[in-house]
Amino acid sequence: MTSNNNNINDDMSKRPGDPHTVIAHAHSQSNSTIVTPVITPSSTSAAAVAGLATFDEKNVDPESGMPVAQEKTADEILAQTVETLPLRQLLPAFLGVALTMFMAAVDNSIVSTALPRIGTEFMASNKVELVFTCYVITFNAFQGLYGKMSNVFGRKPTVSVAIAFFVLGSILSGVSQSMNMFLACRAITGIGAGGIFSLSNIIIADLVSIRDRGKFQGFISAVFAISALVGPVMGGAFVDKLSWRWCFWIQIGFAVITIPTMAITLNLPRPKGNIWEKVKSIDWLGTFFMALLAVFLLLPTNLGGNLYPWNSPLVITMYALAIPTVVAFLYVEANHAKNPIVPPYLWKNRNVCTLLFLNVFMGMTFWSLIFYLPIYFQVIEHESATSAGLTMIPLEAGIFIASNLIGILVSRFGKFRPFIFGGTALTVVGIGLCLVLADASSKTIQIVILFVCGCGIGPLFPCLIVAIQASVERKDLATVSTLNNFFRMTGSGFGVAINGALFQNHLNNGLQRSQVPQEWVDLAKSSAQKIVDIPNEEHRRIVEEIYLQSMKTVFTALIPMAAMMFLLTFGVRHVRLNTKAAPPAEKETGSNQPPLASVTVTSADAISNAAATAAEMEVKK
Repeated sequence: MTSNNNNINDDMSKRPGDPHTVIAHAHSQSNSTIVTPVITPSSTSAAAVAGLATFDEKNVDPESGMPVAQEKTADEILAQTVETLPLRQLLPAFLGVALTMFMAAVDNSIVSTALPRIGTEFMASNKVELVFTCYVITFNAFQGLYGKMSNVFGRKPTVSVAIAFFVLGSILSGVSQSMNMFLACRAITGIGAGGIFSLSNIIIADLVSIRDRGKFQGFISAVFAISALVGPVMGGAFVDKLSWRWCFWIQIGFAVITIPTMAITLNLPRPKGNIWEKVKSIDWLGTFFMALLAVFLLLPTNLGGNLYPWNSPLVITMYALAIPTVVAFLYVEANHAKNPIVPPYLWKNRNVCTLLFLNVFMGMTFWSLIFYLPIYFQVIEHESATSAGLTMIPLEAGIFIASNLIGILVSRFGKFRPFIFGGTALTVVGIGLCLVLADASSKTIQIVILFVCGCGIGPLFPCLIVAIQASVERKDLATVSTLNNFFRMTGSGFGVAINGALFQNHLNNGLQRSQVPQEWVDLAKSSAQKIVDIPNEEHRRIVEEIYLQSMKTVFTALIPMAAMMFLLTFGVRHVRLNTKAAPPAEKETGSNQPPLASVTVTSADAISNAAATAAEMEVKK
C-alpha cells in the first residue's frame, strides 16, 4: 500500500497543473496535523466547504502554479461552511429554535394582556404605549449587530447572549416598582428578544434549503401563533388570580427548558480566528447610528400628542436629528465599514427594498391589532383579562392554520408571490371588518372577523422571510434576516405609536368636550379599568362611548396601512426556489455542468483552499 501511494505521489508531481497535484502539494507544504482531503462525487459545491479564502483560475502564481488567496469577509466564510443537516439532526435542532422562539413570542402576547393592570397599578395608563416603544427601540437597535456577531462568533454563542439578556430583562420587569423602572426593564428585554427573533430566522436558513424554508418558517409562524394564543390566556390568568408580575417570572421556567435544549441540539460551524480581530471586524459605528436612528424615529412618534405636544421642541428636535443620522449611517456603510452591517449594494436590489417596506406596513398592522384588541375587549366589552385573552383565539387560529398551510404550499410549488398577494388582500378585508366589531350582534360575527384577519396575516410570516432570503446570495442571509425583523419591528413601533397618538388625542379631546366631571375624566385618563368605578351610569356610558370611538379611530387608521401592504405586493418579483441549500457559486456553474467535488477536510487553511481550487478548476475544464 505504501509503494502504491508513493507511485501515485510521484505521478502527481509530474503534473503540476493537475488539480489533484495541487492538493498533494498543499499537503506536503503544510506543517500542521492534517487529515488528507477526500474528493468524492457530489452535487455539493466545493465553494460550500472552502476555508478562509477563495481562488480564481486567474489568480495563480506563474512560478509555483499555486493559487493566490483572496480575502473573504466573515459573512462569506460562514456562508461557505454551512451545510444542511440530515433529518435526525435537523429535527432536534429545529426543536431548540422553536422553543426559543416560543419563549420570546409568548412574552409579547402576555404583556399585551397585562398592560391595563400594569398601567392601573402605576397610575400611568397614558404611558402604556411607551412599554412597547422602549422594547422595540432596543429590539431594533441591536438587530444588525446580532447578525454580524453570529457570523463572526458563531450562532450558538450569539443566541446564548440574546437569551441571557431576555431572561434578565424579564426578571427585572417582574420586580419593577414604578413605570419608569418597568420601561427600562422592557428595554433590556428588547435587547435579547431582537437577537432571538433574528437568529431564529438565520439558523433556519442554515439548516434547510430555500425550497424547504417556507415549510419550516410556516412551523415557526405556527409556534408564534400558539404563543400568541397561550400568552393572553396565561397572562389573563396571572393577572386575575395571582399578579401581573408572574407574566414575566414565568420566563424563568421557559429558560430552564430552552437553554439546555439549544446547547445540546444546535451544532453549527463556528468561525475560527483571533478574537480581537473578530471584534475589530464588527461595524460598531454603523451599529451606533442604527440604534440612534431607532431612537430618533420611534420615541418622538410615541411622545408626540401623548406626553408632549407635537410642536414641542423635544419632539421636533428628535425628528430633525433623524435626517443627519440616516446620512451618517449611509456614509459609514458605504465608505468606512470594512464589513458593513448593511452592505450598500443591497439597496439596489428591488425585491429586498420592496419586501422591507412591505414588512414595515405588516408590522404596523399586525402589532396594532395585537396591542389594541385586548384593550378593546377589556374596556369596551367589560371582559376580564382572561376572557379577553380567550377572545383572541380566532385571530391566532387563523394565523396558525394559514401560516402552516401556505408554508407547505410554498415548499411544494416553489412560489411565494401569489400567497403574499392573497394574504395582503385578505388583511385589508379583515381590518375593514374590524370597524363593525363593536356593532356585531353576536360573538359568532366577532369570531369570523378575527379569523379573517388571522388568515390574511398568517401567510405573510413564512412568505416574506423566504422571499427576501431567496432574493440574495447566501452570504447575505444573516443581513437580510435581521433587516427583515428590523423593518417589521420598526413598523410595529410606528404603528403602535401612531395609533396610540390617535387614540389618546381622540380620547382626550372627547373627554374634555364631554359633560363628565373632571374628577372622572382624570380617572378615565389614568386607568381604563377604573371606568367601571364611575358611580353615575350616564357619565360611565359617555366615557365608554368616547373610548369606543377612539378605538374605531385606530381601526380606521389601520386600513390605509394594510392597503399599502397590498400595493407593495405588485413590486415583488418571483425568484426561483431551489431544492438544494447551495451557495451562489454552485448556481453559476449551470445545470449542464458535471457534479462538483465534495471535499472533506480537517486541516490547515492551505488544504481547504487547495481543495476548493482543484474543484473549481475541474468544473471550468
